Amino acid sequence: MILVLAGSLGLASAATAWTLSSRQCQVWVDGALRLYMARMGWWLCVAAPADIWKLAVDHRHADNYGFLPHQFNADHRMIRAIARTFHNPAAQRTSLAIDHIHLAHLCGALCERQQALQAQLQRCSGRTALRRHQTLLRLLRVQHLIRHTTEDRLDLQQLAASANYSPTHLIRAYRDVFDETPSEFANRLRQQRAWAMVRGTALSIGEISQALGFDSESAFCRAFKQAFGLTTGQARRLETTASAPPSRP
Repeated sequence: MILVLAGSLGLASAATAWTLSSRQCQVWVDGALRLYMARMGWWLCVAAPADIWKLAVDHRHADNYGFLPHQFNADHRMIRAIARTFHNPAAQRTSLAIDHIHLAHLCGALCERQQALQAQLQRCSGRTALRRHQTLLRLLRVQHLIRHTTEDRLDLQQLAASANYSPTHLIRAYRDVFDETPSEFANRLRQQRAWAMVRGTALSIGEISQALGFDSESAFCRAFKQAFGLTTGQARRLETTASAPPSRP
């Protein structure tokens, strides 16, 4: 579990790379992870074998198979729980009981943040809790790849291979759990990014279309108008308070 306190932190797995900004937290269980920081900053990382986390988890709030990969904004309670885990002079005197108590507080805070994921777990296919947990891990891996791949769009074959599914099985399983297909999720993210970049940056429309992986500036402008009912110029001339994209039927 990684928390950025100041600055930004780069993370890289075997499949993709992404960045955490200040007060963002990442729970990671899917293989090796490399951390790097280009500029001065502060971050904390808690790493332990999976069995240690399972022992500390309050099983009233989480299943017996541990946490799920998750990125979120840390609130005050989460930051305080992490700080207690690190700043614990009694634990430094090899008092394992106190160390376990502070880790349990941290796990309790994490369990609360993973309640939405636990609800999605119930929608996964599988006869046992372990099989459902494994299914959701695979689907979250696909979702993570889509979320953090902006320049080069992944095709369905690549996404399915990352989860060890066939493309047809992936579409069906993903829709059952998240109420949309992987392609629909990817398109929704691109629309959100397009709105944020048009409204919140000084980049040219050509630079934005290239960053989002569109074939041309005109293709991006057509897609933007279809999604929001506004041209990029009209969107940039909106009142500064209108930060959220307009709703479309």
